[in-house]
This record gives sequence, C-alpha cells and structure tokens, in this order.
Amino acid sequence: MAKQKNNWPSESELKIATKKLAKAKGSAGLPPNADVLDKTKYALCEEFVKYCLAHNISQRAVAAQLDVNESRISEIVRYRIEKLTVDRLVKYLGQLNPKFKLSVAS
Repeated sequence: MAKQKNNWPSESELKIATKKLAKAKGSAGLPPNADVLDKTKYALCEEFVKYCLAHNISQRAVAAQLDVNESRISEIVRYRIEKLTVDRLVKYLGQLNPKFKLSVAS
C-alpha cells in the first residue's frame, strides 16, 4: 500500500487500521463510582505500568520474572481489575521490587 504524496495514509490503509483498532483491547478506565477496593487494585496496576516503563521491560519479561502467564501481566497493565485481587498484585509487586511497601492512608 503506497502512501499518498502528503504522507497521509490512503483510504484503504485507514480502513485496515480502523478494523484492527476496533478489535484491539486497550486499557480499562476506573469507573466514576469505583469503590475503595477497585481504586486500590487500579493503583497497584499503575505500579506495574510504572515498573515496566522505568525498567524498559516488556510484559513477556515481567511474566518470566514472576513465573506467570503473559496474559496475566497483560490483564494487569491493561487495568482489568475485575480479574485481579489485591493480595496477588501486592505479592507480584513484592517479587519485582523487594523494597515495595503498601501504605494505607485514611
């Protein structure tokens, strides 16, 4: 597929990209009515994203470090909090960073 002279994608390229994006699963947002548990899980997932970015490490590499399925890490970094538990997230973060501390504020 050749690009048009102005470097914009052609109509056919846009249609293909739109189809792929429609099937893609992006990161989930935190619902406005989220309870404390969901907010906590969301914040813990955010720590995974920060870890991956700070260490320039892939989901596959994190999965290998934790000896878990790569799909589990995908759920975490995409904030699929309905599939996660706080205890498991804290356990994984502790394995990645032994200095990780969870603080509870009132």
